[in-house]
Parts: sequence; structure tokens; C-alpha cells
Amino acid sequence: METASKSVHVSIFGEDYPLRGGKDTDPEYMSRVAEYVDSSMRKIADRSPSLPAAKVAILAALNITDELFACRRDAERKLQEVETKAHGILEWLDERLTEESPSGT
Repeated sequence: METASKSVHVSIFGEDYPLRGGKDTDPEYMSRVAEYVDSSMRKIADRSPSLPAAKVAILAALNITDELFACRRDAERKLQEVETKAHGILEWLDERLTEESPSGT
């Protein structure tokens, strides 16, 4: 079975790139990702205009990765909070059910 890939042409930091995604990849999503990378690189270049493009790309990659890791930490923290609350609710329900059920039934 052949998988049709979708492609989109994007511009990142003045260079054009053809991006290819799988059959379920949204071209609009790929464009937004490319725009985010481009924006990150341009912010760095605006602050340090003498940096070569390769260094700008590395710094942008580091910044984006830092954002990713921060989001992951936040998601893990929130998941832990939800699990703790769910555990507390289950214990509370178990106590209520034990109190209300007649013995030996």
C-alpha cells in the first residue's frame, strides 16, 4: 500500500525548503512550524547581527529545545497533580462506600 506524502515549500531565514510529511500531515501545520523556526532565528539575528547563519540556527535550536523541555516538565508536573488528586478521590470514594455498605452483604 502506497503512502502519499504531502509537501509544502517554506522559507526559513531566507532559504527555501521543501518539507514533506506523511499522508496525515497538515501542510498548514508544517508551515506554522517553519514560521516558528524562522521567527526564532530572526530574533537571535536581530540581537546579534554578525553571527553566521549556522550559529543562529544552533542558538534557535537550543532555545526551542529549552521551550520543549519546559513544556514537558510542566506537563509532567500537571499529570502528577492529576494523579495525586485522582488517587485522593478514589480513597475518599472507597471510604464512603465502605461506610455506607452493610456488613456481610
